[in-house]
Amino acid sequence: MDIAPILVPLRQALYHANTLYLFTKSDLKTIFFPITLFAWCTVPNTNSLAFTRSALWTWLHLLQFCVSNQSLSPDEDAQNKPWRPIPAGRLSVRQATRLRWALLPLCLFLSFSFGIPAVGAVLMVGILLHNELKLDSHWFTRNVLNAIGYATFDAGAMTVAQAGAHLSFSYPALAAHYTSIAIVLTTIHAQDFQDEEGDRVQKRRTIPIVMPAAGRLSMPVGLTLWSLGLSEGWHLPNAHRLALITIGLYVGSRFYFLRSPGADKTSYRLYNVWLAIARISPMYGRIPVM
Repeated sequence: MDIAPILVPLRQALYHANTLYLFTKSDLKTIFFPITLFAWCTVPNTNSLAFTRSALWTWLHLLQFCVSNQSLSPDEDAQNKPWRPIPAGRLSVRQATRLRWALLPLCLFLSFSFGIPAVGAVLMVGILLHNELKLDSHWFTRNVLNAIGYATFDAGAMTVAQAGAHLSFSYPALAAHYTSIAIVLTTIHAQDFQDEEGDRVQKRRTIPIVMPAAGRLSMPVGLTLWSLGLSEGWHLPNAHRLALITIGLYVGSRFYFLRSPGADKTSYRLYNVWLAIARISPMYGRIPVM
């Protein structure tokens, strides 16, 4: 039996699947896994089917963002991340642009199917503002849009992860959601230190460029204050408190004292570990007495 007719389309399917994966590869550890972890921790009544649907919704919307972003900056990726689909020659800018606009209605349809059309619409507008309209070029709108992005991803993932017809979230889950918005808004510029050179070329006005000294200082100060505030405000267990404060102090100090692009890249990876712990902290503390 000749299996070649079967293997050829299979290889093509695997090739295209890998292309989609490469679009999102860099953001799996910063968006996909933290968002799905947040949904898992804040929705105790989820099940395997609901959680899988939540993960699918999260990844597809992340793909929409990544294809949009990368189709607009192929030259920058060619220098910094040549393995991405466009600089690697897996598809052209024109093909990526077509994929970007094909994903928009697909994501809206998926959000509508899962009962969260408003969430899908907010993400759609946020991606347009961040990428096509280039509001990511200024530190203020960049941080605001990042905070809105995390909040919207969280809201969608949490809602889809709910098992059963009755939709409800606990007080700690809602507190974690809104606290996360504030944490991201005030610390997410951690991602910009490693890209300072490229951002200067692109004429972006990020915090490391506009206010380098204050930006560096904001990392140890911000991460320490958030770690202490969450620990005391939510009466976190000792192990959780120790991990949050220790990692916060270490990562904040790294950003301040180790300033090479390589060190900043490592610091940002560690920041995402701290951020993941900080975002779910209200779920593991005691409800503050008012």
